[in-house]
Amino acid sequence: MKTSSELRFFSLQKLNGFYGPAVAITVTVLLINLAFSYFVEIIVQPSTILSYAAYEVVCFLANLLLGVLVSGQAYFFMNIVYAKGAHFADLSAGWKEHPEKAILLRIPFALAGTLATAPVNVYVLFLKEGQDRNVLFVCLLLATAGLAIEVILEIVYAQVMYLLHDFPERSVPDLFRASARLMDGHKKQYVLLMLSYLPLLFAGVMLFFIPALFVLSQLNAVQAAFYQALVNPRRE
Repeated sequence: MKTSSELRFFSLQKLNGFYGPAVAITVTVLLINLAFSYFVEIIVQPSTILSYAAYEVVCFLANLLLGVLVSGQAYFFMNIVYAKGAHFADLSAGWKEHPEKAILLRIPFALAGTLATAPVNVYVLFLKEGQDRNVLFVCLLLATAGLAIEVILEIVYAQVMYLLHDFPERSVPDLFRASARLMDGHKKQYVLLMLSYLPLLFAGVMLFFIPALFVLSQLNAVQAAFYQALVNPRRE
């Protein structure tokens, strides 16, 4: 297994000459994600408990559909890392290659995301007035639990989309199990590798966000490189 420094250097080398489409795909996925959130909030205005429940359901479904984009993005950066030639059109691979599996693979992440945000949203929208601190504490506790679950899932199942493209014949449960096996013994390195990009991301945001797009592209590339380093010596 390569060290984190080697993975960062390797991914930077592979990105050379592909920053244009890499940034374009990163921006596209971000904008579509933001557009989904914006239009959902406009269409389903969460002003009552019932409308808020509908809002969460629509957000959940939108999150599942985002799996198709995440799949296409993973395919693009896999092509970069594997030196297969990468193009912006690779983003459409999420629609062409088992989109139903990409959607199903998003279910745990979407559920955890809902659990992480819903308690605080409910408190702010409906429970804030006239409630004591105990209610706020419970809402924050639930939100923290949801966030913790979401982070754990993002680590343990970090490889599912890459595995989907390498092993499209596998079932969704098999893909989850394969990711968990690959990450066994490598979670700490993965977390530290992801955290090492935070200072660069923060600096990029402070510099009017544009440099952050390049950092996000590097982050996506190093995630694909991490997968390659995991799967090659133990390809199943």
